[in-house]
Amino acid sequence: MINPRMANFTPFTMSSVLALSLWHLPSALAAAPPEGSVPVSQQPAPQQDAPPEVSIEAERQTALAKQTMIISETPDAGPQSKRLSVVVGLGASVGPVYGGSAVTRVAPIPYVDVRGLLGGRLYISDVNGLGLNLVDTGSFRAGLNLSEAAGRKSKVDAHLRGLPDIGEAASIGGFMAYWSKPFAFQATLARRVGPHPGTAASLGTTYSISPLPNLQLTASTSVSWADASSLNTFFGISPAQAAHTAAVGNPLPPYTPRGGVFSVSATFAAVYMLGEHWGLVGRVGLVDLIGNSVNDSPLTQRSFQPNAQIGVLYVF
Repeated sequence: MINPRMANFTPFTMSSVLALSLWHLPSALAAAPPEGSVPVSQQPAPQQDAPPEVSIEAERQTALAKQTMIISETPDAGPQSKRLSVVVGLGASVGPVYGGSAVTRVAPIPYVDVRGLLGGRLYISDVNGLGLNLVDTGSFRAGLNLSEAAGRKSKVDAHLRGLPDIGEAASIGGFMAYWSKPFAFQATLARRVGPHPGTAASLGTTYSISPLPNLQLTASTSVSWADASSLNTFFGISPAQAAHTAAVGNPLPPYTPRGGVFSVSATFAAVYMLGEHWGLVGRVGLVDLIGNSVNDSPLTQRSFQPNAQIGVLYVF
């Protein structure tokens, strides 16, 4: 849910609260010990497993923390259960119709997140795509993912009139994430393949806290970089395109951006569980386009790009 395919709504997830097997405590022996044996009172007390409710609560907190982390700027960091979890959701988002637009829109957001496949190494998510954890030491994680690279429809904003649509494509990338509660750090590198290829990278950090048993909060920051090819796809205008926009009454000058750091962002997210299965989620993102390369583009109408999402989740 909260799928940041618009202006950086990355993900979100809510790992399911999983059923745990109950441990039966050994019953005490009522018979007296045989002659020559050590009295029961002098024998070391057998180590008992944690009560089931304690284990279930710990698993619940792990799932809640992971769900909130997935909609932060470090979605591949944080605690992770190796048990199968399935979460679905539906919500709404409000934000710019494209990066740099001054026009906002409200759109529905469906959400599906499946974790714990292949012993916790494989996941399928609306937010993160298809991912594989190649290295997972608990606190450090590294892997590969395949996801959807966003496109752009010219009809969404009159300022784009005369420009061709940008089709959606595939994105292949890798990530490294480190988690040391309450902080998480992540670095990503992705390559857009197919039409309009390009390379992008990001660095993010997240602080998480759980002030109530059923409430998890995160605050994140990130910085994003892209090569000239990527920025030219979304912020550039070729001479032929400029001529066509002038012909249709929307004159835009030719422009070719350079590669570099182009945005910084801050996000604030919350997940609140109403019970064992239902939960509420909210996210606010503040994205600022920086640098002359994107801000000098004729397509950038507004550099500050706030966005927000709210929705409901169901944990199986």
